[in-house]
Formats: sequence, structure tokens, C-alpha cells
Amino acid sequence: MAKILNYDPQTGITDYFEGDGKGGFTIHSSQDTRNIIKHNKERQNNDEYKRAGIKSDHYHFARVPNIVLMEWKRKYNIDWNRKEDLPRIEKLLNSPDYKYLRTVSKI
Repeated sequence: MAKILNYDPQTGITDYFEGDGKGGFTIHSSQDTRNIIKHNKERQNNDEYKRAGIKSDHYHFARVPNIVLMEWKRKYNIDWNRKEDLPRIEKLLNSPDYKYLRTVSKI
């Protein structure tokens, strides 16, 4: 049975400790991303949202949950704070695996 190690109300991320009964353990994190994904889908289906953003010099193209940023760091060594990683982030956001993170249909 997993035990909660930490909950961050600002990010919504919960860290868990889970023993395997043999002296081993895992630590994992989770975040409820349903509202973020729902919000992104609503924006993707709103063509005016993209047009208004372009007109106002504010082109919001994605909303990425913190848990996904953590996954990218672990899987791909991508850090959204590193300017040189931006092309790799754009490539991920254009991939079928992560298109649900976009707030517009095309970047």
C-alpha cells in the first residue's frame, strides 16, 4: 500500500512511497491533469482563441502539467527552462503522444 510522502497544493503533485514487502521500495509522483486537459481541448476547438492571441502578440500554444515536465526530464533530459531545449519541446508538442497539451490545433 502506497503512503503519501508529500503533497504540493500549488502544483497538485502528490509523491508516494510504496514498499514491495521484500525490502525494496519505489517512490512515484502523480498529478490530476483532467482539468488542464479539458481546458486545452476547449481552447483547441476555439479558432478565435488563436486568432485573438496572434492579434495581441500573445500566442499561447500549450499548457503542460508539471508531471509531464517531470516525465520529459526523466525520459528525454528536456528542461523547459533551457532555451536550447525549446525545439525539442516543440517537436514533442507536435507529436501524436502529446498533442493533448496544445491549446491550439497547430503550432
